[in-house]
This record gives sequence, structure tokens and C-alpha cells, in this order.
Amino acid sequence: MAVTEKEVRRLLEPLEAIREITSRKMFGGVGVYCQGTFFAVVDDDHLYFKSNDDTAPLYDAYDSPQWVIVGEKPAPMPYREVPAEVLADPEKLGQYIDAAVALAKSKKKPKKKA
Repeated sequence: MAVTEKEVRRLLEPLEAIREITSRKMFGGVGVYCQGTFFAVVDDDHLYFKSNDDTAPLYDAYDSPQWVIVGEKPAPMPYREVPAEVLADPEKLGQYIDAAVALAKSKKKPKKKA
């Protein structure tokens, strides 16, 4: 993971204009949160939203690649790159954010009671 501050700002500004977004550096990249829910990452100056088989058609329409952690054993991750066309359209971007956040919330494990 590697990012440049200027590119992170460029990628996150459209999100911050329509939702309550925060971010935090992690492992050389940036984790992105909407109202406290982790739903996206910035890696190598690309923005990726959490995705699965249900949301894949949103990204397939733009031929958006899956995030793959490169290394000795490349690891595909359950995230897809956000298309530039989506970043430029606040209404569509809001729909993509909401879908990724809903997916992230559905994957949260309930806390065990003590």
C-alpha cells in the first residue's frame, strides 16, 4: 500500500461533500469510514469500496478492477475500484457509498457478552 496525500485528498473530497467521512492511515494506505463504519480503502492512489457478488454489477458496468494486495501470493480483497464517472456524480456516489456501508455493517460480528 502506498498513497500520496494530494491524491488521497482528491479522492476523498467528493465523498466528504455528501456523507460524514473520516479516514485514517493504515499499513501505508488509508482506511475510509462513514459514520464510524469502515467501508473503503485508498491503496496506490486508487479508491476501493467494499463489494461482494450482490454489488459487483455496479462495478462490472465500468470494468472496475478488484483490489488485489500484491506480493508473493497475490491476495484478492472484497473491494472494487470506484469508477471516475461515479466520483464525479454525487447522486450515484451516494448510492455506491450507501451500498458499501450497508455491506460492511452486515459483515460486522456481534460483540460477545462477558
